Amino acid sequence: MDEIHSLNSPLSQLPRRAIERLEAVLGDDFNSTIASFSNERIVAFRVNTLKSSEEEVLRAIDDSELSVEPIAWCPQSFIIKQGTIRDLQSLDVFKEGKVYIQSTSSMLAAHVLNVSTDLSVLDMCAAPGSKTSLIAALMQNKGRIIANDRSKKRLYRLREILQQQRATNVEVINEPAESLGRMYADCFDRVLVDVPCSGEGRFRVEKPIRMSRWSEQSIKTLAKLQQQILASALRCVKVGGQVVYSTCTFAPEENEMVLDKVLKKKSIKAELIEVPQGLLLPTVRTPLTSFQNWSASTDLSHAMRIIPNDLTTGFFIAVLKRVG
Repeated sequence: MDEIHSLNSPLSQLPRRAIERLEAVLGDDFNSTIASFSNERIVAFRVNTLKSSEEEVLRAIDDSELSVEPIAWCPQSFIIKQGTIRDLQSLDVFKEGKVYIQSTSSMLAAHVLNVSTDLSVLDMCAAPGSKTSLIAALMQNKGRIIANDRSKKRLYRLREILQQQRATNVEVINEPAESLGRMYADCFDRVLVDVPCSGEGRFRVEKPIRMSRWSEQSIKTLAKLQQQILASALRCVKVGGQVVYSTCTFAPEENEMVLDKVLKKKSIKAELIEVPQGLLLPTVRTPLTSFQNWSASTDLSHAMRIIPNDLTTGFFIAVLKRVG
């Protein structure tokens, strides 16, 4: 414990209360998680199948100084084994938008959505558009996607990425996510709810401002908004449809407790279903069933926590099926 409290440790940048909570939430994964905040990250990228094929991209990489390796649990995605991110960015396939650098956790959320070409999909908090453009690629630019974000400023980047990626089956809207349940009741087959969160899973020593701004009050405020957004998502999806809820934080108030409170609502009936086995990461952990004065009153066993390492950031993901 003394070693990770050194001056070079992320712990020197975190409020004491944040450290106490992380110790309680992470248990045996605490030390490795803290270390991940300063460890060098492996660069991950995916093939943009709206512009190219895996074969074309790999041929271009073979002709370069780069060496890459596929990610077993993330289709059409790779990590750089030899070379740098700048080497990848210097390739024509990157400059032409045939390759897209994206975090593995972000890609996972889109894959878990389990889309097909004939579905209607809502991405409730879409900016900057990395997940939306991947969903469009998985749907082969067929079907229908509504990409929403409440920030007008972020819409510019969203539209830019969608255009660069050649995602043409997407309509962009600008609304508060919590209001979409009234506007689009029973309209979609799939809804992605990658909510605004406290971002504990993305803490980095080179970005100390994120850690210094951490507060329990912020977690409580965000949790209330997240409950509203998730309830709205369940109103948007058709009976039998699926909602993917994801965050990049460890806070139980924003993860298990949000699910528990929304699943208890009587106005819309939903249940958690399993994430497909092929998409399970090596660092997956079971969800918490209690924290401080809270104990789960619904079955949360199919939700999953993702512990960060050199390839993944801290993440939480759950798939809900609307049943009534």
